[in-house]
Amino acid sequence: MPVDIAKTRIQNMRMIDGKPEYKNGLDVLYKVVRHEGFFSLWKGFTPYYARLGPHTVLTFIFLEQMNKYYKQFFLSG
Repeated sequence: MPVDIAKTRIQNMRMIDGKPEYKNGLDVLYKVVRHEGFFSLWKGFTPYYARLGPHTVLTFIFLEQMNKYYKQFFLSG
């Protein structure tokens, strides 16, 4: 994800001739696109989605079950 790329690059930034490698997040994104290509901003999307997809589905299933039991036991009386 582009924001994660910028954050990670800033955290791991080196000093070149006494100056930081990047000025800010937009500078990171600009240099990544210029040197590595536009789609390199989405490196790691597949494992990210593989982790987040099931997590999101399970969260909504759990939420629905909790709402069902809440209505059944606490709002029925």
